[in-house]
Amino acid sequence: MMDDKLIENFKFWVDQDVIYCKILNDLTDLDDSCKAKDIEHIFLNKIFTLSKDVHMPILIDLRGLKFSSAIKSFTFLSKNTLIKSLVLSKTFLVNTYKLKMLLNIQSFVCNPALPDVIFKCNKSAIQYCIEDNKTYNSLN
Repeated sequence: MMDDKLIENFKFWVDQDVIYCKILNDLTDLDDSCKAKDIEHIFLNKIFTLSKDVHMPILIDLRGLKFSSAIKSFTFLSKNTLIKSLVLSKTFLVNTYKLKMLLNIQSFVCNPALPDVIFKCNKSAIQYCIEDNKTYNSLN
């Protein structure tokens, strides 16, 4: 059963055909498989509800997390194939260049064919998501 307090760690919304997710608190229990399944369930439900069966990019804001928690959250979310199947692309927003560089390397090593994109600048991240969506829709 999903812990209601866990839901309070996330804020989801849609703007300009981009799904936004802000992670509000450190997710220290990602190693616990039950918590990981609950977090996956939260993401799947919110993405499905907000997207209404339309593939949209998701922008995940990790700026409010500690360095180690941001790495754990990124690793969990970037590797999750169920979440990946529901979104057009995953873009992450971080608060330091050191974290950006580390996550870029990790993303490229784990998924060299289509690595996730990491930004430090909020405006650039949003612009990337909007352009990604426009490109996708112009091809379909």
